[in-house]
Amino acid sequence: MNSGLCLLTLAAVLAGPGAFAADDEKAAFYRPPQLFVMTGFIANTTSGTWGSDFVGSGEWNPQKQLAALAQWNKGLGKDYDPDAELLRFKQSGATGIIFYDKWHDGLVPHDTKLTHYKTERDLVGPTLRAARKHGLKAVVYYSVGLDSNPEPKFKDWVCLDAQGRPMGRAFPTDWLSFHSPYRQYVIDHLVEILRMHGPFDAFWLDLYIQPVPSYDRYTKAAFQKRYGKPLEKGTHAEHVEFELETRREFLLDIRKAVTAIQPGIALTYNSSGRADMTQPRLIERVDKLVDYFSMEGHTWMGIDHGATGGHNADRPGEVGMLISSSWYVPMEDTAPPPAMTPDEAVASAAWAFVRGANVYGAMTPGHSGRFDQTSDVKLLGAIGAWLGKHKPWIEGAEQYADAGVVRGVNAPDLLEIPAATDFWPMTYPRASSRGASLNGDIDKALRDIGYFSDVLGTAFPRRPEDFKNYRLLVLPENAVFDDALAQKVREYVRAGGKLLAFGNASRLDPQGKRRPNFALNDVFGANLAGELPGYKRMTLLPGSGLSAPLRVNPGALQVTPTTARILAQWQSAGNAPAILENRFGQGSVLYVTADQVSCLQSKALLEELAGRLIGSPVVKVHSSRQYALLMNRRGDDLILYLFNRSTGSRAYVESGLTPQSMDLLPTEPVQISIDTRVLNGAGAIEVLPDGKAAKFSARDGELLAWVDAAGSVTSLRLTRRRP
Repeated sequence: MNSGLCLLTLAAVLAGPGAFAADDEKAAFYRPPQLFVMTGFIANTTSGTWGSDFVGSGEWNPQKQLAALAQWNKGLGKDYDPDAELLRFKQSGATGIIFYDKWHDGLVPHDTKLTHYKTERDLVGPTLRAARKHGLKAVVYYSVGLDSNPEPKFKDWVCLDAQGRPMGRAFPTDWLSFHSPYRQYVIDHLVEILRMHGPFDAFWLDLYIQPVPSYDRYTKAAFQKRYGKPLEKGTHAEHVEFELETRREFLLDIRKAVTAIQPGIALTYNSSGRADMTQPRLIERVDKLVDYFSMEGHTWMGIDHGATGGHNADRPGEVGMLISSSWYVPMEDTAPPPAMTPDEAVASAAWAFVRGANVYGAMTPGHSGRFDQTSDVKLLGAIGAWLGKHKPWIEGAEQYADAGVVRGVNAPDLLEIPAATDFWPMTYPRASSRGASLNGDIDKALRDIGYFSDVLGTAFPRRPEDFKNYRLLVLPENAVFDDALAQKVREYVRAGGKLLAFGNASRLDPQGKRRPNFALNDVFGANLAGELPGYKRMTLLPGSGLSAPLRVNPGALQVTPTTARILAQWQSAGNAPAILENRFGQGSVLYVTADQVSCLQSKALLEELAGRLIGSPVVKVHSSRQYALLMNRRGDDLILYLFNRSTGSRAYVESGLTPQSMDLLPTEPVQISIDTRVLNGAGAIEVLPDGKAAKFSARDGELLAWVDAAGSVTSLRLTRRRP
């Protein structure tokens, strides 16, 4: 798909949602869109997996880690001037900071009285004072789950596997049990930071998780007390439930302790809100307790996933991107090189801003405490400058979409929503992740072929979603349906809506169990008759109007048509129906009996099916570069963003490599065509934010515009045709 970050507005009578509601607003200090900096002083003491900034060499062991940290700690931040650095952040457009306190290695960077394992100087206090001086919001990072403090008492608190061995992770450090005295150590630490250096806005908790199960004596005793039986006798479901309750209760204890010192201080943890589409019980028990959501994004796909749902969330959310090429402060005084070009930094951050999220850019100083003004600070400034110019168009906006992907009603007691491997274990026996978001995959696939789409349904709605706003509804296989949702979809189609569905769509009940028939069998015009075994090759019937192929031998269901017309069959499988078309009331339905993953792998087929229901994408861009599009509503405006994806930097190619150049890409001429039969009323185009008229022509049903698109951002305003 084609088009640069372009901003387009359509004067039309559209209902704008306004900003977050003032009543009972969560984390009011962080109302989007805002740009934060995550920074501080952490060392890479791993086995070298994470890059060349490893502070030791050879095979890793605990003694080597301690020696490396001691060497790294000498003279750390000797030239660090938080007053000057934070002023530069503010001048670059940042509104706040997230500053590291204790990291996974257990080393404490403030003048703690709770352990001798700390940095030579207090790095946290001066930074928070500088933030207050310059009017920057401040959040303190604290790693909760991992700690490698060498003091003997910590060894007693370590989580153990069934063989009694310490449980670690990618970092050579140990998980510590939240049921051990470590729990109080964490709470006392957070309270100490507040008393020493508060007030500030929030705590940001990292790796807020426990291994399932841990056989340390503290966890075993807590399990025995709760369930009345030994941990070894517990079921997997009980172990998972116990871990969720452990996190819920610990978070409540943390909140009670810190709000006693500073009422209203906010809490979040890394990856909070991310399980909204996959793990309802985690959302219900733990994530609902935080005041805003946070997710590491970094790559384009990660940023997109982290920002999903931002427009309709009842609390702020943030997406992180690593501006530096490393999290870790090296032994050298030179800061790590940048991770991306200025164009990609702007495009990546803007994607999150436009979808309704905040952004933090992670930046790393050199060992002496100085940041690179010509790379990382330059990238921060480019992001801040873009946000400053476009913030008026982002605030109060809601996402426009042609297609809504219906994820369903998340039952709060459902542990995990089924994924592709659950539906089709023979077809996808080695699914990379049980938590893979089938509905999110559809959202991305639709946008990849040019349609504006959004994922509907969330455990954190800010307002009800109206299906009438969408020209097409798409049903993923793992959408959870209760009777009320099934009726809502049924009435949408009956009134003239368009519906596209795959495989097991509408089979899951609120408990995640499969019904014997589709909840929407009347809408599909077919009844379920079981799975379709054997070899399958799709054959398109004459007069179907379809031409795109589907992969050979996908997973598929056997169905019996009632009112539906068969467009394609499964050759070598009894000519069973493969694609059906049905009229239901005034609406139209296309149902594919194949598994969803196979359907999405055929971009051409998905494009044909969506086009058959609602026509071609309403906006097309003709250019030499690759572009991605988003569109927002704001008041009487429709705002279209076209993002340059041909930047060649890390977040584009997903390579983890540092960019070859910090130069901006030149502009390129692009042609934008707009279907005015759908987006009617278009008359003239202005370049934003300056309001300069763009070259355009209008003809029956189409408006053509010619603009010079920058490497990351071009802004256009489409105004109403005057009589």
